[in-house]
Amino acid sequence: MSQQSLSQFSQHSQQQQQNQQPVQKIGSSIEDITQDLEELFESLKIDKQGQQVDQIEKSTLLALLLYLNIDKSEAQFFNYVVRTLDQMQSTTINKEFFKSLFLDPQINTDNLKSEEFAQIFSVFDLQKKGSFSAEDFLRLYKETSEYLNLNENQKQQVEARIRKDFEIISPEHKEITPIEFFKIINNQG
Repeated sequence: MSQQSLSQFSQHSQQQQQNQQPVQKIGSSIEDITQDLEELFESLKIDKQGQQVDQIEKSTLLALLLYLNIDKSEAQFFNYVVRTLDQMQSTTINKEFFKSLFLDPQINTDNLKSEEFAQIFSVFDLQKKGSFSAEDFLRLYKETSEYLNLNENQKQQVEARIRKDFEIISPEHKEITPIEFFKIINNQG
């Protein structure tokens, strides 16, 4: 992404704030997210001699992620994008590949640093007791769009399945410890 493009992006953001227009809420459904990604792709497309090409430069995407500090706030995702783009021979990416980077990231949790692992585990360990129960997990899961889009019968089935899975994973105390959690996210348990 050229310095001019970054400047234009920044100016556009500042103009929106100055005009005091309500910031458009980022969508939460898969359709909304897909549309947002398509709009982002359109704004980043290559302009060759006045004609837009239906591709973007890999360097443009990386520059945008760096500009937004994704390398610091979402290091694992940033590293995944860098690795994926490095494996490509082409210097450009098309819209479908661009969307798949964000909609279906292939992030390997085997290399989680202990701080990252602890941070992920702490999301579920709401009571800071060193483990979390099916109820703790469900409290969070019930806030997701996936759960909210289920009908009542499906919700009951999912809740029963989660409770049963917790009993199978940890039959003695029905709570997930950090070791069990690590095995689960690495498909070892």
